[in-house]
Amino acid sequence: MFSIKKIILFSDTGIDDAIALIYALKNPDIDVLAVVSGFGNTDRNKSYRNATYLLSLSGHEEIPVIAGSTRPLNGEEPEFFPDIHGVEGLGPLLPPDPEERYGNKTNFSKLFQLIKKHPGEITIVNVGRCTSLAIAWLLSPEVMTLVKETYIMGGAFLVPGNVTAVAEANFYGDAVAADIVCRFAPNLTVIPLNVTRKALLTPAQVDFIHSRAKTPLDQIIKPILDFYYEAYQQLEPGIAGTPQHDLSAVMAAAAISGLFTYEKRGIRVQHEESYSNGLSIADFRPGTTNCFGTGCSRIAVSIDEDVFLSNVLDVLTQ
Repeated sequence: MFSIKKIILFSDTGIDDAIALIYALKNPDIDVLAVVSGFGNTDRNKSYRNATYLLSLSGHEEIPVIAGSTRPLNGEEPEFFPDIHGVEGLGPLLPPDPEERYGNKTNFSKLFQLIKKHPGEITIVNVGRCTSLAIAWLLSPEVMTLVKETYIMGGAFLVPGNVTAVAEANFYGDAVAADIVCRFAPNLTVIPLNVTRKALLTPAQVDFIHSRAKTPLDQIIKPILDFYYEAYQQLEPGIAGTPQHDLSAVMAAAAISGLFTYEKRGIRVQHEESYSNGLSIADFRPGTTNCFGTGCSRIAVSIDEDVFLSNVLDVLTQ
């Protein structure tokens, strides 16, 4: 019997995070219990404010936003990406509340309260830096073992990175945290650049979604994805659309039939200061097979692009 997925979304609320959250809110098979907003695409306070703004537009002010991390575990100042996500993190949009309003939030204990309230029922989907999730594991592993499963958008296996030649942005942004989560989180599924790079929405498809827009939340999809598309034209001239990295991880958690195929491998993340910082490592040598037991994670290795598009259009035009 199918049951609705109870999801806590860990994000660094930029444009692709916003699309992932909008999808989760509109998907009748997903119940968003909370959003944990940390640094990444933008700073923590903007990320927190943006999540609050999106929930307000959706009419779901009852969903709590939990203040996540402000910098990586190594203590360095994080790098933000206004050229890709806009100065405020949502492309051309200017949310009405100033980010300073959210600077004194310290409600991280709310996360543990929610997990203890729903033991064995919660799916965590991490679509930003892994810092907040790693901190949760370091603070209270006993509580975190009550989580049913964890999905991460991150890493790049057998393909180039998108921040360096070898590293994907979420793993690169806090490689120490990414390694901790990949080592210790049981029932872990990783959705890497291998597949998310192929999860494209073209301008014509975005226009179609916009033609069905009925709510204030629906109506922001086109302007933020148009901004994202122009940014990607600078990054990868000629790309057909915008890769929906974070949306892919939420869809994986929703268990869309036929969307991904997986292989099981142990994962480590290079986190010593070196040229390969943030490199995601798994053994895909010829002759290797699926692993089992502790430290063994699922890695998405292929995506059915037709299934992706069909489901996205179905959910976002409801």
